Amino acid sequence: MSEKSIQASRSNGALSKGPTTPQGKRMSSRNSLRHGLLAKTVVLAEESVDRFKDLLASYMDEYHPTTASQVSLVETMAVARWRQLRVWAVQKTALDRDMAHQDPNLGPPAVRALNAMSNPSDHLIRYEIAFDRQFSRALARLLELQSLSRNKDLEPYNPDVQPGDTWFGQEEIFSHQTTPVSD
Repeated sequence: MSEKSIQASRSNGALSKGPTTPQGKRMSSRNSLRHGLLAKTVVLAEESVDRFKDLLASYMDEYHPTTASQVSLVETMAVARWRQLRVWAVQKTALDRDMAHQDPNLGPPAVRALNAMSNPSDHLIRYEIAFDRQFSRALARLLELQSLSRNKDLEPYNPDVQPGDTWFGQEEIFSHQTTPVSD
């Protein structure tokens, strides 16, 4: 996401007066907890949790999801975009590494880049396409749901239970060593 689009999202979000109904205020009060848990499952240890939260917040500000489905779709968009950004960073690093290992006499940087790109990592390209498709589908579905909900009076998303870890006993998963299965 470019700095210009981030600033546009922030300025649009600044126009919002925030939730006005009791249900909307309740839902909004839980966003920090919910999005913090999402960040823990998506952001790698060496990545910036704050940048992911900023990306997610800018999408939330832009699309104003009001139901559980809409919130999930916005989260899907943020995750897909985050993963696409990760793939782009990995692609750049791979090209930089390959170019650095080339003989500078091979030619100017554009020639060395072309040479480095002649051996692309197909799985990175597939990931890039898959994440772009995931983002686009979630956006299309979100816009469809939002246009449908304009015609109905829907209650805002307000879970009775605080969101938590996905798996019971998750803390135990990494404490057990796996043993190879024998035939």
